Amino acid sequence: GLLAQGEGRQSPVEQKPGTGAGARMASLLHQTHSAMTLSGRSRSTCAVTRMRPTACRAMTQEAEVADGSKTVVVKNKTGDLPFPWSEKDPYRLPVSIERVQRMLMSKGWEKPWVEQIIDRIMKNMLRTTEERAMAVIQYLMSIGLKSDEVCNMASISVVLLGLNPETRMRPVVAYLERRGVPASAVPDLVLKHPRLFEYKAEMEEAVYLSKGRARIQVDVITLPDGEKVVAVNYYRDVASFLESPVAPAPPLP
Repeated sequence: GLLAQGEGRQSPVEQKPGTGAGARMASLLHQTHSAMTLSGRSRSTCAVTRMRPTACRAMTQEAEVADGSKTVVVKNKTGDLPFPWSEKDPYRLPVSIERVQRMLMSKGWEKPWVEQIIDRIMKNMLRTTEERAMAVIQYLMSIGLKSDEVCNMASISVVLLGLNPETRMRPVVAYLERRGVPASAVPDLVLKHPRLFEYKAEMEEAVYLSKGRARIQVDVITLPDGEKVVAVNYYRDVASFLESPVAPAPPLP
């Protein structure tokens, strides 16, 4: 009923069946029950959101994680990427990437180069883990390179620290040795041409390394004075030599 303003007493108001507040609440509860019956938890959550918007909004905004940092759950629009950092420290790296950063810094690598590598990981240009990056560094040092030299190579070759040493790097070193490169000259050669490891030896006796239609062929050339030098030729498949600006001279047959 409504409170009459003139006499301070209640006066009955005629209501049609099914139009009062009680009827509306009963209808809402009936819709909620129907939603739970038809679609399970997801529809019932929507119905509860209509009944208790404040509580549900708090549930979707904040969540506590095990390490005590507070994260924010945001409904992204189409095409948006989720924000991967915590609200407490927006510059905090994910744990897996932070481990890579700490490992590289422990090797004595300079901070600007380490930050460049971490930036590549965050942009998905480089996919690696602490274990994989450590395995790459250890393998390159085992063939005669120093840690700071590996750092220089990683700054030039974007994907170097994400390669598998056994399936990608060791076959390239074997290819160089088959082409006549002395074992003592391999470290200096790969230091000057770190992108050699981005190519593959498609066959065991292949005379070149390939990456798509791109080719690298390594030849050992003997100069007139008897000194031997290593020639590294970069070219594309079906290239026209002596006319191509990339490789004006053809590799050795």
